[in-house]
Amino acid sequence: MTEVSARRALRVAVAAVLAVAVAAIAVLASSGIARVTPTVSATAATSDPVILTVTFSRRPGARSVAHLRCRGSRATADGFLRAVGARRACAHARGISGLLTSGPDPHRACTEIFGGPERALVTGRIGDRRVRRSFKRTDGCEVADWHRAMPLLPRPS
Repeated sequence: MTEVSARRALRVAVAAVLAVAVAAIAVLASSGIARVTPTVSATAATSDPVILTVTFSRRPGARSVAHLRCRGSRATADGFLRAVGARRACAHARGISGLLTSGPDPHRACTEIFGGPERALVTGRIGDRRVRRSFKRTDGCEVADWHRAMPLLPRPS
């Protein structure tokens, strides 16, 4: 085999491996197996009533509780959510209702970066959907979820 034909054979082999890799990626992507982060597209309608209680702690034993109530154009907030503004908090809660009504994807890949000791629990209802979602900052995925849920959750210290 000459040097030219050897290079040509190598190019053909590399092209074949690349074609198989592209096909495998396409199959995985279409089946949803390769999904690393959850796709949450569900958002609540702007008219859906929101009734939430947010319990937050920066350290064990030190709890803060806030309530959010939204129905039609009326909105009220107490506790640390008062500083956020009831209407802003309601709009945000409706916008992330998919995050609040589902648990994290157990198969997502997360960095092992500790974000802090903060913990939060959001309970209640958005429209006819039940909310019970806990948040913590123990790895990169949880830190990202926390940031996505802000301003319903306080800014970490």
